[in-house]
Amino acid sequence: MSQLLRLTLKKTNRIIWMRSVLVTLLLSALCAMQPAHAEGSGRIVKWKDEKGVTHYGDSIPPQYSDRDNSLMNKQGITIQHNKPNAPLQNKEEELVQLEQAKKDRALLGTFTNADEIDLTRDRNLEPELLALKNLQQDRAVAQKKVDKSKAAADAFSKSKKPVPPSISAEHKINTDGLAKIDQRISERQRTVDNIRQRFEDDKKRYLILRGQSPANPAGETNK
Repeated sequence: MSQLLRLTLKKTNRIIWMRSVLVTLLLSALCAMQPAHAEGSGRIVKWKDEKGVTHYGDSIPPQYSDRDNSLMNKQGITIQHNKPNAPLQNKEEELVQLEQAKKDRALLGTFTNADEIDLTRDRNLEPELLALKNLQQDRAVAQKKVDKSKAAADAFSKSKKPVPPSISAEHKINTDGLAKIDQRISERQRTVDNIRQRFEDDKKRYLILRGQSPANPAGETNK
């Protein structure tokens, strides 16, 4: 019985030793393949040579700088694909697609139905419309001042008398003030129009993503 036990222990020790050797060889091979990133930034560059053999390192040799490559983190996960030879237009289109996908995810994650988009639009419009209303009231007051100063200047002109400098100066101040208010009204109106257009576009895109028709958001059919 003791001899059998000794044989069993001997075989077990041999298996453990062989496994240790295999692990050591595997680690050595990995270190030989990836010497550059062992103590670097933790990022790995992956590329292929002219024979299609895949290489890893912390940088790409100059002779392979024009080839497609990938950037990986230290866990081996690809975080970026690079295509140096890709046409500029293709890269721009890819960026546009990525940005659109990001907007689509945000749109679907923010709203649960199209009505919520309308409510959000109205909340955004409320302060802008109030400011626009106040500007229009200011304009009405400024217009009266312009009319009054103009009437005073016209009275002197009709009587063929020179318009006093004070009246001319006042009329210019009133006219300039009215022009500034008109400019502010135009800017505020553009803001209102842009908000409406933005939410209209978002709503159309949302309905498309949800498989609904923009012309028939509720998915109702005519009876």
